[in-house]
Amino acid sequence: MEHRKTRAAVGGLRKADPTTLAVLTQDVLRLPLGQVERGTLLDLFALSEVPDQLPFDLGRDLGRWREQMIREIGDLPDGPPLAEFARELSTLEAGRASNTLRQAVSNLKHDCVSADAIDAIEGLVDHWESAPASIVDLPRGASPDAAGKKTGAGKTKRTVLKPKGAPKAAKTPAAEVDTRREAWIEEDALSRLANYGSRGLKESIVVAGARHRSPWSDLTEAEVLTTLRRMKRESKVRFSAGRWMVST
Repeated sequence: MEHRKTRAAVGGLRKADPTTLAVLTQDVLRLPLGQVERGTLLDLFALSEVPDQLPFDLGRDLGRWREQMIREIGDLPDGPPLAEFARELSTLEAGRASNTLRQAVSNLKHDCVSADAIDAIEGLVDHWESAPASIVDLPRGASPDAAGKKTGAGKTKRTVLKPKGAPKAAKTPAAEVDTRREAWIEEDALSRLANYGSRGLKESIVVAGARHRSPWSDLTEAEVLTTLRRMKRESKVRFSAGRWMVST
């Protein structure tokens, strides 16, 4: 691991308005895990879980950053490097750890052999269980609208009223919506897994990534897993040791 003095720290991330955050984070999001100060790491993970409070581009970038950090955490050597990482996080306030990071670290126990690393991870998990993840509630600055698009400065959004008796747009049948969702999940999973070959990706990462990138805000873990299992039956993907990979 890189020496702590080389790590970038950014203060006030949980108190900055969305527009300021885009400026504060633009450099640190490009850094590898070892060069990010651990408190800043916790704050960025927490922010990545509230994309609805962020400008669209920043929410997307934080989602990608989170996936990259989870991969790098999973790649830490089993032994002193992983144990040191867990112990560093144990020195920070438990409530600062987001649910996504808690799950990612908890999953590491299943792949560890080093007693030192296992002890450190278990100690960190116990520490985090002393307090729930803090709720992030950013100040309302120049935040995006619900669709992730910014409105022009000084402009007011107008609500267009339809005349009474106007025909309503036909709704897409539920069965067709489900088919579209399933097709999207399959395409997303195959494109992601193709980058990782026989090593594959942990199930929790595949599910979290699909839900984050989904064009539907209500996509559930069960839907992703159902599609993955169907793909497995069709020999499109394989599942082994908690990881999904493309069939070869």
